[in-house]
Amino acid sequence: MSEAKVLLIGRAERNKLDKRERLIRAARELFRTHGFEATTTGEIAGRAGVAKGTLFFHAKSKEALLVMMFQRDVGRAIERGFSTLPEGAPVVDQLMHVFKTMLRQHQRDIGLARVFVKELGFVRGDRHGIEGVLHDMFARLGGVIEDAKLRGELRPDVDSFLLGRNLFALFFVFLLQWLGSGERSPWRRRPSLREMLEMQLSGLRCSTAEQIQSDPVRTG
Repeated sequence: MSEAKVLLIGRAERNKLDKRERLIRAARELFRTHGFEATTTGEIAGRAGVAKGTLFFHAKSKEALLVMMFQRDVGRAIERGFSTLPEGAPVVDQLMHVFKTMLRQHQRDIGLARVFVKELGFVRGDRHGIEGVLHDMFARLGGVIEDAKLRGELRPDVDSFLLGRNLFALFFVFLLQWLGSGERSPWRRRPSLREMLEMQLSGLRCSTAEQIQSDPVRTG
C-alpha cells in the first residue's frame, strides 16, 4: 500500500471518529437540556454539524447514542474502580471503592445520570452494549466476593455472581433515591450506601470458627 493511500485512510478514520465525537457531544448536551424524549435525531445532527444520514451511519437511533454514552461514561468508571481496587482490604471497603467511583462519575453530570437511569432500562434493539457493561460489572463483583471467601470473610457456600448482582441492585436503588432527591451530593444520605451493603453482607459472614479454619496462618 502506498504512503499516500495510508495517509488517506488515516485521514478518513480521523474524520469518522471526529464526527462520532461531535454526535455524542451534541446528544449529551441536548439530552441534558431538552430531555431525552423531546430530543430528535435531526436536532442532534444539526447541533453536531453533520447530515442526518451521517448520524445513522454511526448510530441507528438516539437510543444507540445513549448506549454509547453509557458504555463510555459508566464503563470507564467501572474500569477505574476495579483497576484501583485496594487489595486485601475488607470486602465492604472494596465494594465502596468501586461504587464511589461510579457515583463520582454520575455526580459530574447529574442531568445525564438521570437520563441513564430513566431511559436505559427500556432501550430496545441496542441492549447488547448495556448488558455487556453490566455483565462485566457482575462478574467483577463476583470476583471480589470470591476473594473475600478465600480470606474467610464470607461463607464459602455464597453464590458469588448472584451476590454481586444483589449488591449492584442495592447500589442502583441508592442511585435512584439520590438522583430523585435533588441533592447535589450522595454522601450524606441515610441510610448510607455502606450501611445498605453491610446489612446485605451481615448474614453471609463467616463465624469466628470458620474464619480460623480458613486462615492458613492460624491453621498451618
